[in-house]
Amino acid sequence: MKKMLIIRPDYDIGTNYLFKWSQKVIDVAEEKGWKTEKSDSEKATRKEFESRLKNRPDFVFINGHGNNELVVGHDSQPLADAKNCSMLKNTITFTRACNCLNSLGKKAVKKGCIAFIGYNKEFWIPRSHKFEAVPLKDPLAKPVIETSNIVPISIIKGNTIENSIANATSIAEKHILKLLISSEQQDRATLKAIINNMGALGFEGDAKAKID
Repeated sequence: MKKMLIIRPDYDIGTNYLFKWSQKVIDVAEEKGWKTEKSDSEKATRKEFESRLKNRPDFVFINGHGNNELVVGHDSQPLADAKNCSMLKNTITFTRACNCLNSLGKKAVKKGCIAFIGYNKEFWIPRSHKFEAVPLKDPLAKPVIETSNIVPISIIKGNTIENSIANATSIAEKHILKLLISSEQQDRATLKAIINNMGALGFEGDAKAKID
């Protein structure tokens, strides 16, 4: 049975949006018969992360905040960095956090991670204040996070790394075309976020890797 480990801190507005929207990825994995292990909210800790990695997941999906060197979990505590990224060995990992592809991704691949997908700049989530309590209904965030979700969903469906990114790019282009002709002032934030995020999306490791 294929296994996914998903990390979902939930302690501020940004992580709450990712927490809620990543449920759609979990749903697809379970529909496809995957075993899904979750480290959610207060359990999105380094100790929990390392413990669950010992169960040898095929796919690791981390949501949170980050920088060049690390990704943080609950309450901004370090989760993955140079000291423990060797535990991502033999996995495909997608980290939805700012900047982490730059250094952390390279180090993880050098230490045996098959492929590390992430962002080499900030990951933007546009938000409407009136929907912050109900992220799944936020029209500004929806196209942005749905586009990002295409990457892990494609991997779960058996696509290669390069095809998963291509699938997300295709969806992004469709959103961009609609947003370019929109007369809604607020849609400009969504347009800028999709362009920024897709420009930052990339990977280290094997482009042809997939989970059969």
